[in-house]
Amino acid sequence: MAGEAVGKHLRILLQFWRASLIQAMEYRTSFFLSMLANTIDFTVGLAQYALFFTVAETVAGWEMPQLLAFYGVFMTVFSLHFIFLYPNLAAISRLVNTGTLDLVLVKPVSAQVLLSFRELSFEEVGSFLAAQALLAGLWATGRIAPGPAEFAGFLLALLISLTLIHALFLFLLGLAVWFEKLENTSDLLWTIFGLCRYPTDVFPRRWRWVFTAVVPIAFVATTPAAILCRGPSLDSLGLGLAMASLFGLMARAFWRWALRGYTSAGG
Repeated sequence: MAGEAVGKHLRILLQFWRASLIQAMEYRTSFFLSMLANTIDFTVGLAQYALFFTVAETVAGWEMPQLLAFYGVFMTVFSLHFIFLYPNLAAISRLVNTGTLDLVLVKPVSAQVLLSFRELSFEEVGSFLAAQALLAGLWATGRIAPGPAEFAGFLLALLISLTLIHALFLFLLGLAVWFEKLENTSDLLWTIFGLCRYPTDVFPRRWRWVFTAVVPIAFVATTPAAILCRGPSLDSLGLGLAMASLFGLMARAFWRWALRGYTSAGG
């Protein structure tokens, strides 16, 4: 039964994603130019990271190949967020205010799944592909050399990262439903990603502890990149799994509580 439910939701999402792609391709020049613009933006950001090493050999203990790998991991996570989650978070206030959310809630499918992934944005596809090219280039040239253990730990850490981001997304989704008139919830995610743009090692020690055990932004990019470059840490992975489970359950509980208090557009 669980497999049938997953297949059902996947088929529905594929139809929504197909519609998103068709809509994006209505103006193909604009579509490809936006991808090119984000690829250029990625390159400019990469150059900024490389500039650090014109005045220093390391940055908070990160050598140049490691910091470039960090940037590739950060942009991978950021672009996946922008492609899958950002357009849905930006749309939730409109759905609530116009009553369209009512139509989603009465459908015999998971509202959480539909509201999380029904729309796609393709603007950051260029950044995602550029990030994969950067990581592949660093690996192919031997500047990073992850073995099977490092790669497996990295994939697990990346899953933890995406789970934490989705938990925050779900919490913001619940806030938008609860307050009904709450606007620009998506801007809060931009703020979080601003803190994640550099390794948490650049912060003072007390803040590093906060960003690991209280507000776990270290697991967004720093921990996956560190595992990829330096090897897995069972302590970090164990803490990350615990934090992802805790925040995921809390976000799910808050989301369900927010829906119970939703009175629809008509009051």
